[in-house]
Amino acid sequence: MARIFVYDGRQFPDPNPDVAVDEVRRQLSVFFPELTNADVREERRGEDTVYTFSKRIGTKGVSPLRLADVLRQVPDARLRVFELAQELLDAEGELAVDQAGVRQPEIALAIAEADHYAQATRQAVQALRRLM
Repeated sequence: MARIFVYDGRQFPDPNPDVAVDEVRRQLSVFFPELTNADVREERRGEDTVYTFSKRIGTKGVSPLRLADVLRQVPDARLRVFELAQELLDAEGELAVDQAGVRQPEIALAIAEADHYAQATRQAVQALRRLM
């Protein structure tokens, strides 16, 4: 029986079957800070257990006092997706497709991190624009 974790329509592999679901949520919150207080729904699909994380609804908008909080949510710019892309290049500079299949969990997390960075950056830009 496998555990599958879903957030924002994307599936993430189980990092460790011995780790509690709340710990997995905490690990994913590194990439998705909104998961810190997320709700978790559990459902069975055949022999697998699917855990779906959904962020709690809060108030919209960002006050100038909360701007610092929004800016803090933008992660460090050293994205794993760029390092991983370099690691997956062969001697001729071509993508080593045979290696990509083996590293799917890493690729999925790198994509999630890059998506989160883009989203957090957009939110920070929107918050700054509201101050103008």
